[in-house]
Amino acid sequence: MKRNIFSFSVVRRLRQSPVFAFLVAVLLCGVLAGSFTGMHIPQTEGSYVNDLARLVSSNAAGKMPTLRTVAACLAGVYGWMLAALVLGAVPGRLIWVAVLMAVRGFLLAFAAAAALVESGLWGIYISVVSIGISAVFWLPAMLLLCTAILDAGLTPESGYVAALQRNRNAVILCVLLLLGSALWRLLAVPVLLGLFSA
Repeated sequence: MKRNIFSFSVVRRLRQSPVFAFLVAVLLCGVLAGSFTGMHIPQTEGSYVNDLARLVSSNAAGKMPTLRTVAACLAGVYGWMLAALVLGAVPGRLIWVAVLMAVRGFLLAFAAAAALVESGLWGIYISVVSIGISAVFWLPAMLLLCTAILDAGLTPESGYVAALQRNRNAVILCVLLLLGSALWRLLAVPVLLGLFSA
């Protein structure tokens, strides 16, 4: 008698896939580019990039989220997942999903570097609390999800959705990890930033 057990052997299989290693390499390229760009922000007034860095720092106001903030956070967190799912269904999926991962890595590193450049030592705290810990949740989720999407694209004869269902446990895990990221950003970040903000 076969029992339907919520098994995560598919996660192990995806993690050992060459596609996973490729996506990690692409993500690291994006992180390096974002770090370099963020650390070399011109320190002149009126610079658009400097204004963006100031916006990253001002996001750390330490206030509890409004309904609009909750909706924007959930859209931001799950928007990447939806974008990956859509890009996985189009021709040239490997390139598009790789570009998505590189952009995600770039924005992660750029936001952290921009906060550091704009706010100095306080920027380190901002980066760790609002960007770093959140990334502990969404980073493995995006890597696993994109690997599952590209894995599903390897068997086009069975259909994209049917092939993706083979990895449904990994997709469910990704949804839960992204929810953890959203909850961290909405509930913990304002409190932790509010403790030490002036």
